[in-house]
Amino acid sequence: MKKTTRKMISMLLAFALIAGTAGCAQSTGTSTELEIPYSFASKEEGEELLMSNTEYFDGMTRNDWEFRLGKKGATREEYEALARDNIQDFTEEEKAVIVKYMDQLEKLMEEKGVHLPELEEITFIKTQTEMEAYAEGYTHGTQIYIADFMPQVMLLDDSIEYTMLEVFAHELFHCMTRSNPDFRKEMYKIIHFTVQDEDFELPPSIKEYYISNPDVEHHNSYATFTIGGEPVDCFLTFVTTKHFENEGDMFLESGVTALVPTDGRDMYYTIDDTSDFFDILGKKTGYVIDPEECMAMNFEYAVVYGSNDPKHPYETPEILDSILEVLRNETWKK
Repeated sequence: MKKTTRKMISMLLAFALIAGTAGCAQSTGTSTELEIPYSFASKEEGEELLMSNTEYFDGMTRNDWEFRLGKKGATREEYEALARDNIQDFTEEEKAVIVKYMDQLEKLMEEKGVHLPELEEITFIKTQTEMEAYAEGYTHGTQIYIADFMPQVMLLDDSIEYTMLEVFAHELFHCMTRSNPDFRKEMYKIIHFTVQDEDFELPPSIKEYYISNPDVEHHNSYATFTIGGEPVDCFLTFVTTKHFENEGDMFLESGVTALVPTDGRDMYYTIDDTSDFFDILGKKTGYVIDPEECMAMNFEYAVVYGSNDPKHPYETPEILDSILEVLRNETWKK
């Protein structure tokens, strides 16, 4: 999930509107050997696909519903109804500009000599994302939900080209880890996370304040952190430090990354409790709520910019080098 703030949304839209009469972006028609399979859903198809993600909805909590709907006492039924209503149709112009950026992303990856693991067809779905903290995009399975404001920004302003490429690369990563569990294991291994078969159970105190993330399907990976001078195996999740209270409260504003011990204790540590958190997950990306999101951020930098772009310096370029090394493995070549 690529997150943005309400302030950033206003800036993006204002910047786009300055372009005013800029010509609509069209598909480049570029053909590459590395082709990502994708299609676009209509509003009706998008609603059906969204509601098929029952496992995700089953795992949501009252904390989710209240923060996402912005009111006390919110229910699952209200959340699902609004989520369904938020789905929209793409215009043909919007489809064309997404094709343009996907062509560019394919070309960038091909130039870096990477191969994609087996990938099921991606479906692009247009939606409002207020309930997902105004994310630029998020995923379920291999469904990529694009914020309704994004296509208009892309149509009106070519100067933010690389921002768009980052968004598509980020969401592509989530689709790739769902399509190929072996690829997910290789990616997580780069930041010292081990993937096991079974999910860890969220303890009661975690569950009460838990915020679901559509991009994180499983809590079945862990790493060893140094806490109080001792090694502790923990998995990561995202929680709020308080329940929803007032209109305008957003879960990102009170959210923290929780390091939950794998031994079943009903408690969690925070990043500040560790002495080596960023040594493990890397020092560039601040989006460290889960190894899935952390690696999606690293992946987008690796395939869009590479590891030695002077305009985009990276404090831990060895992570990007490792990602590219894995992607260049002939094992993934179709």
